[in-house]
Amino acid sequence: MTVQQSTLVITVNARNAQRDIERLDRSLLDLGTQGDRTSRSMGSSLSSLTAYMAGLLSVATAISKVDAYTSMQNRLKLVTATQKELNQATNDTFAIAQRTAQAWDGVVQVYQRFADNAKVLGINLKQVASLTDTVSKSIAISGASAASAEAALVQFGQALASGVLRGEEFNSISEQASGLLKAIATGLGVNIGELRAMANQGKLTGDVVIKALDKAKGSVDNLFSKTDFTIAQSFTQLNNATIKFVGEAGKANGAASLLSNSIRSLADNLDTIANVAILGGVAFL
Repeated sequence: MTVQQSTLVITVNARNAQRDIERLDRSLLDLGTQGDRTSRSMGSSLSSLTAYMAGLLSVATAISKVDAYTSMQNRLKLVTATQKELNQATNDTFAIAQRTAQAWDGVVQVYQRFADNAKVLGINLKQVASLTDTVSKSIAISGASAASAEAALVQFGQALASGVLRGEEFNSISEQASGLLKAIATGLGVNIGELRAMANQGKLTGDVVIKALDKAKGSVDNLFSKTDFTIAQSFTQLNNATIKFVGEAGKANGAASLLSNSIRSLADNLDTIANVAILGGVAFL
């Protein structure tokens, strides 16, 4: 009797695990289909770009895009109070990223850091978006590679989180996005040497940097209007658009949530799956 009861439990769990696997397969297929639809929507004259998109939206990569989108949404939820504000923050950061050809997740990080200090500094989300735009344009003016620009955004975001720009963050930005430091220096009415001295003395606090960037906005906008995007920057824009497309599609049809739940369910039942496989092997022998 005991043997029969154990066999029954294993059979039920095995069926549950099988259903989870089938759901996982359907979720992966659904995400991959999004990439296929995008590729087919491009004309034959863009065959090379279509091939790039096909690779960009492989199933594994599609999952990473959904995760990137979800991560950015989680960041923005921390600094917004309503769904309306979250939608506005999402649209603002995406528009800034595309307008300045910067990595969307880097832009979101800077936006989040500004927003974290919004109440203390007496600024609203509209001003947060404006400051983030100025930072992104300043980095674009620097002529840095896509990787260096993204690193500079991250370093600046970390500096805002710590409350002061100095040390490693200052040196990293100086090497990878000097245009941002020039913008801050312009807003403060000092040269780069004097700015470095202020950084060493811990004087480049969050409020000082924000006021400087606000004053330098006109100058930065003027310089940015004279720049042209590189091919690498254009691909950054394409990557941003892909993350938005796949992320929103996965959210709309529930594929992302289903996929995540299925993986968690499989993880919870991993011992059962292993036991079933072992018992199946023993029965075969």
